[in-house]
Amino acid sequence: MASRASAEWETGAKIGFDSNIDRAIDNEQSDAYLSASLSFLRGPSGESRIDWTLAATLEGSLFFRLTDLSYGALTLAPGITLIPHRVWTINLSPFFQAKGVGDSDQSALAFGGKVGMRQEIGKDLYTGQYYIYKDSRAEEDIYSFIENALGVYVGKSWSRAFYTEIGYEYSYGDSFRTVDTPSPRGSGKGKQYRYSSTFGKEVIKEKVKRQSIGVSGGIDWTKYLFSTVTYTYTTIDGDSGSSSSQAGFVSLAYRF
Repeated sequence: MASRASAEWETGAKIGFDSNIDRAIDNEQSDAYLSASLSFLRGPSGESRIDWTLAATLEGSLFFRLTDLSYGALTLAPGITLIPHRVWTINLSPFFQAKGVGDSDQSALAFGGKVGMRQEIGKDLYTGQYYIYKDSRAEEDIYSFIENALGVYVGKSWSRAFYTEIGYEYSYGDSFRTVDTPSPRGSGKGKQYRYSSTFGKEVIKEKVKRQSIGVSGGIDWTKYLFSTVTYTYTTIDGDSGSSSSQAGFVSLAYRF
């Protein structure tokens, strides 16, 4: 008998914040946003050791203060799931994203891939690891980047309807950052500078190391209605200096 995969639609909204939305080294700007999304998700059936998956998401976000950061995006991520053992799952997934931003300089096409693994530990605990490669080509090169990220997480299912997770991610790659006045430090190393009317500051592009620690929780209110809460603390280190940020969101979504 053929396997029956899990396929469903999801729609939802979330409200979130970022304490350093402009990735500033000094005098950072904070902002909040409201977003809505519609997704089609096809997961593995669990009845065979190999199956294909698909995630397609249409999303739009509206920022309250820096309105030119508002955007719409379409992301497609087909994949293959391998189950070498009943408690061990591996997923390989390339992805493509088209993103239009109010500040057209930041509109971009991106592609990449993700390799993720998850292990069940006993009845209620699980762990996971992942690697992500992303190449984003923006209208203005200063906002383009190539990034490699490694992450790990641990989660616990407290009941069939409630879970919590904690995770850590390290990444290295290009990033734009904002400065009040361009610094001569690092000159001669090929740094790019550009003034941004959206941020009201000079924007630079450089290689950075990024580290993030995040906690999250989710609850199923009903069979179809569920919520997620996340909080992430991030540090960024580059030749121009160090910065940090706090970000999070609360979501309410419906699956059908």
